[in-house]
Amino acid sequence: MLEDWTMAFEAWVRANAAWAAPVTFLIAFFESFPIVSIVVPSTALLLAVGALIGGGLIAPGPALLACVAGGILGDAAGYWLARWFGPYAVRRRLPRSCRRVYAWSVVVFRRWGWWAVFIGRFLGPMRAVTPLAAGVVGMRNWPFQSANVLSALVWAPLVLMPGTVGGWLARQLGPEPDPLAIGGVLAGAALLWLSYQRLRPVVRAAVQARLARARA
Repeated sequence: MLEDWTMAFEAWVRANAAWAAPVTFLIAFFESFPIVSIVVPSTALLLAVGALIGGGLIAPGPALLACVAGGILGDAAGYWLARWFGPYAVRRRLPRSCRRVYAWSVVVFRRWGWWAVFIGRFLGPMRAVTPLAAGVVGMRNWPFQSANVLSALVWAPLVLMPGTVGGWLARQLGPEPDPLAIGGVLAGAALLWLSYQRLRPVVRAAVQARLARARA
């Protein structure tokens, strides 16, 4: 299902390259907007955008700027909604699956403040509730927005990079690639995957330990 959506999206962007930047903006916005990022497969779509950039089918500059802007405005909208509705309304409307992460995020914000906003964008579960938690705990606008903007400037290139590298490699290999080149690409991908598998438990354990200490 997700693969079908991604392939259909790539085909649409290929045929409508002029709309690539506005569509990238919307995808990044929904990826950063609270709760919606759980429902919409935005990360996979951003990887597809990166692949089209690497393949030379869309311009990298406008797509990157649109991704940054969408990420900033998505988080800002969630923050202001939480400030507007207040903690009771936010908790009541949260999906049950998000409530534990939301509670952790609130505790983390009370302890870490600015850094919680910055780092929360890069942590999948926290990204869905980070702006809400910041608004609920009453974080001031200027510190939140500064962390929001700076984190988006780092997040946007990182989220587009894997797809861009993949698209660039596919273009370099060409329609009749050398078997040695294919082997090199596969070996590099396998090495990256193994490194990710080894680092993922370490990063997860460190984040959980931080959250547990903040909660205590």
